[in-house]
Amino acid sequence: MENTKKAWSMILKDLKGEKKYFVWAFVYAAYMAFTFGMAVKGQMEAPEYVSPVIDGLFLLLMPMLGFYFCRRSFKYLSEDSYTQMLAYFRALPISDHVVIAYRLMQIFLAFIMNGIVFFGLMYWFAEPMRSEMSLAGYFALALTWIGYGIMMSGPYMYLEFSNHGKAYLRSTLMLLAAAVIAAVVIKICGGNMLLYSIELASRWSLLSPLMWAMLAAAAASLMFFSKITLRKLRSRDLV
Repeated sequence: MENTKKAWSMILKDLKGEKKYFVWAFVYAAYMAFTFGMAVKGQMEAPEYVSPVIDGLFLLLMPMLGFYFCRRSFKYLSEDSYTQMLAYFRALPISDHVVIAYRLMQIFLAFIMNGIVFFGLMYWFAEPMRSEMSLAGYFALALTWIGYGIMMSGPYMYLEFSNHGKAYLRSTLMLLAAAVIAAVVIKICGGNMLLYSIELASRWSLLSPLMWAMLAAAAASLMFFSKITLRKLRSRDLV
């Protein structure tokens, strides 16, 4: 409980000190909602034309909803800002458990804020969703993809805290390449992850098996990567 309180106080300090960056986070989420909404509208209106591009976009960019813009995120390459942050926390000292709790809170807060903006606006832009899906079904679809995004936040957290700036960039590029490859493989197999998730959410609503599978995978991912990230923090040389 004490670790949670300390982590939350750090979150509040971020919110007070970097308000202007949150405006850009909302703008980015709104832009993504418009782009994805138009793409989803086209896919639902012409499902016979299965395109890997939309699957690739969702697989690539959905984890980005777990980030919010801050000075640190813009400077991670030029100033190795994440390593500097960890060194600063260690000097205070702030325990590694608090650092992990702080990062997990960041993830959930970002998904709540960005998720509301993104899925709220996408529901408006993607008109076929409003006519073909109930609100409960759309909520299930949102939770399905948020679950995927949170699942991928585990590896991102580990890479962020385990590497210096350039190595972190290389590692994230590999994750992005894996998402592109996954979209291509799904296309080759004749599938479409987006339309499949929409179909299950429409049919099963909040009982969608894909939604629950993604949420379970998200919980497992955060538990696993929190554990190995904590172990890495204890041994990492921040020089």
